[in-house]
Amino acid sequence: MTDRILRLYTDKEKFESTIAFYENIQGTDCEMRFDIAERDIQGAKIGGVLILSGDKEALDPVRDIQAIFYVDSLGEFEPWLKENGAEIVHGPHSNAFGKNMMVRNPDGLLVEYFEAKTDS
Repeated sequence: MTDRILRLYTDKEKFESTIAFYENIQGTDCEMRFDIAERDIQGAKIGGVLILSGDKEALDPVRDIQAIFYVDSLGEFEPWLKENGAEIVHGPHSNAFGKNMMVRNPDGLLVEYFEAKTDS
């Protein structure tokens, strides 16, 4: 299974107003807020939208990623992606929320494939 998430970028000054806008337009509350301290980036997930906030220097290295695909298992997707012409750019790496890898799909789209950490 894959779920798609739209990834947006905003200045620190617009973070709260951007969260409020996407809560209102989707009719749902912010599900999660997080800090990526090593990159000086704040994040929030509202429905099908992930908002990343920081200054230009912090966001530039991650701005090229155009989508996030949530998957059940990176281990299952990685060989399939390679067999079908995708290039693994980074990863897989573990983080506080699960595991991810950056992949350039055969059409050039740069995607973060993400496997959420399970409670077990």
